[in-house]
Amino acid sequence: MCMRSLSIFLKLISLLILPVALFGQDQDEKLDDDNFSSLMLNVSYTNNDLEYLTGLTKKIPTLFSNVAFFHKSGFYAGGGYTSYFNDSIESYEYDLEAGYQKYFNNGFDIDIGYTWHQFSGDTLLEGLNYEHMVSLMMGWEVDNIYISSGLSFTKGLTSNYFFDLGIARFIQVDKLFFEHDVLLINPSLSVSLSTDNWMYEGMSMEEKSIIVNNLKLSGYNTESFGYESFDVFLPISYGIGNTYLTVSWLYRIPGQKYKSLGWENQSGFMFSLTYFLNFQK
Repeated sequence: MCMRSLSIFLKLISLLILPVALFGQDQDEKLDDDNFSSLMLNVSYTNNDLEYLTGLTKKIPTLFSNVAFFHKSGFYAGGGYTSYFNDSIESYEYDLEAGYQKYFNNGFDIDIGYTWHQFSGDTLLEGLNYEHMVSLMMGWEVDNIYISSGLSFTKGLTSNYFFDLGIARFIQVDKLFFEHDVLLINPSLSVSLSTDNWMYEGMSMEEKSIIVNNLKLSGYNTESFGYESFDVFLPISYGIGNTYLTVSWLYRIPGQKYKSLGWENQSGFMFSLTYFLNFQK
């Protein structure tokens, strides 16, 4: 999985694992999203072969920890810490985020957020070099089908825009082994478009010039907005009460522009443990 894929993995986790868990709680406990606040604690782990832009592949186990508080008014705040293992230079990153989300009775939801992000260590491990990110995400759930779109802007060494359009299916099996357990399966497909300015970060002027010229000779635009990838994402969660164990599988097919640079179809797994502490009226 390339480092950009790892960033996509984290974004999909945050976008999908929360709606899935809330969906399960809503069906089991008949909770009104406007009637309670919630504290989310999450730890995730992945151990994949990471493919750098240089073509080098190395196994880098990665541990992610996140905490977030979602107020019943719709406002939320939280933070995350990522630690990389088996790296040549000690590497870690952390972020703080805040935003507002609203769920409507017709199944529509909207999320507006801001993230402040910092990275330290081996720059080869840094998926997206940014300090600030502003995002707008919208979704619509009808008959257990969830259609979503997201637009984000990142500011770092370069400025970049990312747009994702996805469709997911909520599948729920109650009382699988016990009275209060649930199995949640959330297969989804998404299309990603983005600017490619982030791709040239860390390159010398000579390296960038060679890649840009090769892409142009192949008929591709550079330093522009365009198609990036097609992603298949499958999180399977088993929950007891407010605790969820999730195994997520990602398979992504890069666009021809990125394949021309040697990128191949990539896949990876992530294991997550999430706990929700609900504060009811």
